[in-house]
Amino acid sequence: MAFTELSVFVYGTLKPGGRYWKRFCEGKVQRATPARIRGQLYDLGCGYPGAVFNEQGWIEGCVHEFIEAANFAAVDELEGFVEGRSRDINEYERRKVPCFSLEGQPLGQLWAYEVNPHVLAACEPQLLPSGCWIV
Repeated sequence: MAFTELSVFVYGTLKPGGRYWKRFCEGKVQRATPARIRGQLYDLGCGYPGAVFNEQGWIEGCVHEFIEAANFAAVDELEGFVEGRSRDINEYERRKVPCFSLEGQPLGQLWAYEVNPHVLAACEPQLLPSGCWIV
């Protein structure tokens, strides 16, 4: 299953049923595929999670394949990401990471948003050992 460059792995409020699903994704993605990536998921204590990409666990979410670039760009804005801007200013960084089906099959290198260290330092993050944000 090949994904386009307008595909992004999401793990929080953008998942189907999440707070921002209707506004940013519903009718704007051609498919939403359950998936997972390597890392740790944190409840940031402000109504949404943040992920740290590493080999210490799994994060469950889904891959959204956007129909139009403008809709993909709107998600960058929601995530506080501006390409080329310092990590000290961006809330999240959009990075390519290995993505897998829930059964462990590789789906390729896809975009995902990693929370920046200054955001973690500014709150009291709680590790979510399940790697799943409940919408």
